[in-house]
Amino acid sequence: MGQSHDRAMSNQTTFDANGENGLIMGDKYLPEELLIEIFIYTDYKTLLKCQLVCKRWKDLLQEYVWRKKAEMIIDRSLSSDKDLPWYVYYLICKKRPFERNLLKNHSGQYGVKKHWKIVAEGGNRWVVENPPVGVPPLSANVPIFEGKQCCFATSYINCCKVQKIDLEEEGLHPLLLDNLQPPVQVSEWYSCRWDCPAIYEFTAELLDKDDKVIDSFQHRDSIEGENQNQWLRVLYTFKNYGSGLRKINFYHGGVDKLFWEGNYGSKMAGACVCIKAPELQRSELDADNSNVD
Repeated sequence: MGQSHDRAMSNQTTFDANGENGLIMGDKYLPEELLIEIFIYTDYKTLLKCQLVCKRWKDLLQEYVWRKKAEMIIDRSLSSDKDLPWYVYYLICKKRPFERNLLKNHSGQYGVKKHWKIVAEGGNRWVVENPPVGVPPLSANVPIFEGKQCCFATSYINCCKVQKIDLEEEGLHPLLLDNLQPPVQVSEWYSCRWDCPAIYEFTAELLDKDDKVIDSFQHRDSIEGENQNQWLRVLYTFKNYGSGLRKINFYHGGVDKLFWEGNYGSKMAGACVCIKAPELQRSELDADNSNVD
């Protein structure tokens, strides 16, 4: 055992940055540029194993490939004067946290309580309507609905629930959140019946690791008259919120205004929390462009 280990150690060579170690496949030479291009189109699980092959592969992957692969996924440059370690980009490749809805069960397709915490459910409590009652159908042209006709509906005493999103679990490393501060877009569609006015309420909170509120947005609408019997949308984007963002709370709820038995209160569907691809500052873009011949 000891002699085999000694022989293996004696066969190892010191890495030569100017040599061809890691660039010979069989009897063929692959330049770094071609090897990088192959890596970029390789799945992330395989790339993790490739890092163990040799020092050159590890250096190429960690210093260049992971970032370029992440940029390809989000179709946006991530070049920045902030040096981010390779595993920040690895998480983007693995979890794909940008440009998708981080909220689960956004329209009640899995029932009232799945992924939601009930804060209040007065009157006849929360229900899921499939299809929505007393309002027009959900638009087939809105992708988030996925062609389905589900919505939450409230009652004659306040109904409210919340969903908390852990951004690290979704693939957003604290270094990325603090340094690039990607925009956070929150939205939802809401409505009420043609025959009963209602109140709709919505709150989004950006939280730090200790659940302290960093920033928040609130929307309250007394839906009546010509705004009844149509789907309305609330949309807001958080920007420049500072460091510390780790979680997001999404609250929604409502009540009917006539105190009618049943579920005549506001309805909501398509709740969405979307982390937008980071927007580089003009100085960073100019710096990138200055490097192009």
